[in-house]
Amino acid sequence: MTLTTAPTRTVLWGAAALMACALVPQAQAADASPAADKTTATLGLGMGVAPRYMGADRYRSLVLPMFSIQRGVLFADTTRGVGLQFQSDSGFSASAAINYDLGRKEKDSTSRPGDRELKGMGDIGGATVADFTLSQQLLDWLSVSGEAELRMAGEHRGNRYRFGLEGVLFHTDSDTLALDIDAHAGDGRYNQTFFGVTQAQSQRSLYGRYNADAGIYAYSAALNWQHSLDAHWSTLASLTLTQYADQARNSPLVKRESAGLGMFAINYTF
Repeated sequence: MTLTTAPTRTVLWGAAALMACALVPQAQAADASPAADKTTATLGLGMGVAPRYMGADRYRSLVLPMFSIQRGVLFADTTRGVGLQFQSDSGFSASAAINYDLGRKEKDSTSRPGDRELKGMGDIGGATVADFTLSQQLLDWLSVSGEAELRMAGEHRGNRYRFGLEGVLFHTDSDTLALDIDAHAGDGRYNQTFFGVTQAQSQRSLYGRYNADAGIYAYSAALNWQHSLDAHWSTLASLTLTQYADQARNSPLVKRESAGLGMFAINYTF
């Protein structure tokens, strides 16, 4: 079972997850038909820096072991979870997976989003989620996608959604430079869980009460450069910029309206 967090993956841990997805070779996803009987496995290690939680002004370093295995329509990896995926010749693709959101701590943490500045807010527990993704290729270099991450069990943290465009800016046999532009939204419970402050939380912490409604909480842009060293080894360098908006921008928990996430990863495909 994968251990990702709701984006960003925070959106900005969610961004780390999105970049990790790019580690799986595109040819691997293209071969996701029921007739495919080839098993492909990928091992990787990512290193980077990210905000301690969505809206934090303090950063932490990340070391992310990555693993992915796929056979036909079945896949399991440390980014998307365990599930099924399908891709048609027309450029339409879809996936459904079970994943896990780590939640958030009210103290500094090396393994989960969290910050000591959240003291009094209480921990947000982990939650099992169902993740559904749809994508349609519009041009050879452009596609549109949508994602719904629905809470199934654990913390009652609501549901998260993403809508975006993915464009390939440059592509050769060894290099691919891509730009992803996304809008991130949550239902009322999700936005209140991660950006709201209840009366009880306000009394225990230093933050004033804040009610977050359903809607878009952030926009992000990710620039990903994947380089193939040979038939097995490849690297990924990625930079994600996030701008908080609407339901998150006025939250007292959001110390900075904009945030960055950088990562470098190397992987080996069997």
